[in-house]
Amino acid sequence: MDEKFCELLHEPSGEFHNFCRMSFADFEYLLDKISPLISKQDTDFRDAIPAKYRLAITLRFIATGDSYKSLHYLFKVSTQIISKIVKEVCKAINEVLRIEIKQMRG
Repeated sequence: MDEKFCELLHEPSGEFHNFCRMSFADFEYLLDKISPLISKQDTDFRDAIPAKYRLAITLRFIATGDSYKSLHYLFKVSTQIISKIVKEVCKAINEVLRIEIKQMRG
């Protein structure tokens, strides 16, 4: 998964933009802003899903409306976890962007 994601991130043909519906620069900016809110700690039982995957899963869901089952096959993450990830990441995006929009208006 990590190898495929890295290939997608550095693909010059615009595949990343098509996949996430945003530029890599915008993805990195948003990831930097929300990482503290969506990052999880590894445990003795399993490794945490990295913030970049959490954001990519959510953006793909928002951009395409794919079902959680479809995203499960694409990202190799359970549908139950995907449903939690989408909610958490959307909440984080809302919090971060709400603050930025208020700053732009004020």
